[in-house]
Amino acid sequence: MGKNHDLVVTIKRIKKMKNMILYIALCIVLISLLTVYSATIHKGTSFFYKEIVWIGLGVLTYFIFSFIDYKVYGKYYKIIYLINVILLLLVFVIGDKRLGAQRWIDLGFITIQPSEFSKLFIVLTFSEVLATKYNNKFSGFKSIIATSMHVLPIFLLIAAQPDLGTSLVIIFLYLILIFINGIDWKTIIILAFIGISMAPIGYFFLLKDYQRERVLTFLNPEADLLGSGWNVTQSMIAVGSGGVFGKGFLQGTQSKLRFLPESHTDFIAAVFLEERGLIGGCVLLILYILLLWGIMRIGDKSEGYGKLICYGISAIFFFHIVINIGMVTGIMPVTGLPLLLMSYGGTSFLFAFAMLGIVQSINIYRE
Repeated sequence: MGKNHDLVVTIKRIKKMKNMILYIALCIVLISLLTVYSATIHKGTSFFYKEIVWIGLGVLTYFIFSFIDYKVYGKYYKIIYLINVILLLLVFVIGDKRLGAQRWIDLGFITIQPSEFSKLFIVLTFSEVLATKYNNKFSGFKSIIATSMHVLPIFLLIAAQPDLGTSLVIIFLYLILIFINGIDWKTIIILAFIGISMAPIGYFFLLKDYQRERVLTFLNPEADLLGSGWNVTQSMIAVGSGGVFGKGFLQGTQSKLRFLPESHTDFIAAVFLEERGLIGGCVLLILYILLLWGIMRIGDKSEGYGKLICYGISAIFFFHIVINIGMVTGIMPVTGLPLLLMSYGGTSFLFAFAMLGIVQSINIYRE
């Protein structure tokens, strides 16, 4: 009787699944696979086949997280927060240094970037704090100070790596979640004043020299075309040369002639836009918009904790999309944020599919 009941419950949950967000994600991933192949073909096919493996593991991750009741994360949010802190501290003990930053932990069979998962951990833990302690009660300077103590340690640990892009995502998530939770205009004005006041302090005292150089390069990339402005300039050339219809698959020159660094990771959008042009870029943008709409639609049908998680996850995707596309087109500073579901990277794929699985879990298990 018990087994039959469990089977019936499982079947009902499977029927409740709305995999449209998975189908959209797979369309983006297919575009990514072709673009990674084009960007790395001069190095062989290893990146292409590795990405196929990561896609398979990502889809498996999606279904695993889909059938874990999302309310479990709220129940054990303190443990999740502790794991978040421990992983970020481990980076400074056993982490690898690359390109002037210490962000990765090499496990042999996989290299993980804890700061990637920190964004999701913050959404899961901070959403629980807001849903249980500040539901429709968030107001004033006292609430700002109390809630910022939850986010500040994570922000500082990530900023110390240093990882400017992810640090900005953490701030963005904090603002989005308190806004969705409910906030009055007085508190919004206070936050705006704090942000404006802290901007000069952050620029002169918190940013590393190379990070300030990135900001200056963004403002004037022509000042050092062969140095700090190289990546942005080559990316803009690739995007501009694509025109309306693009040069065609495997016909891009910036990555083939190795003018464009990190062409399969941070600057994969530049490779895609060079080969597929404005039309291809619009198709990709529409897919991302549909993905965000699907996530927020599930959030709107949920309440409290589930709604906050959905909007937090959509905010992560949104920030990555805007910053990365802005970066490759020269309208945003270079921050190193990958274009989720497009940029090559095992951690990035698992992270993205795990988030989508949690959204599906909210759809299945919501009251």
